[in-house]
Amino acid sequence: MKAVLRRTHGPTQEPAAEKQPKENPDNTISYEGLVLDLDRKECSVDGTDVPFTKIEFELLAMLLKSQGQVLSREKILSTVWPSDTIVLDRTVDVNITRIRKKIGRYGKMIRTKFGYGYMFEI
Repeated sequence: MKAVLRRTHGPTQEPAAEKQPKENPDNTISYEGLVLDLDRKECSVDGTDVPFTKIEFELLAMLLKSQGQVLSREKILSTVWPSDTIVLDRTVDVNITRIRKKIGRYGKMIRTKFGYGYMFEI
C-alpha cells in the first residue's frame, strides 16, 4: 500500500524509509548491501557475488518485494515452484535455510512466523 501511495503522492517522510528494500529503475531490489539484479538473475551481498539456484533467487526476490508481509508456505509454493512439480511444505523451509546462510548477516531479516509462514522484516 505504501508503494501505491508513493507512486501517486510522492515519497513519504518516514524515518526508516532509507532502510526499506528498494526496487530501482534498473530492475534491482536492494536492502543495504543485499542487491538482487532481476534482469541478470544475480545476487550480491556486500559487493560479493553469491550464487543462487533459480528457486532460491525467486524466493528471495518474492520476500524482498513483499517486505513486511507474511507469505504462507502455500503462497510461496504456488508462486515459486512450477505447478507440475510436487513439493512438500518443508521444501520451503530447506530453501529458506539455504538463503539465510548465503546472505549472511541479512539472513536474520527473514523471519519465521510460526503457523503462518515467512517474511522479510526490517
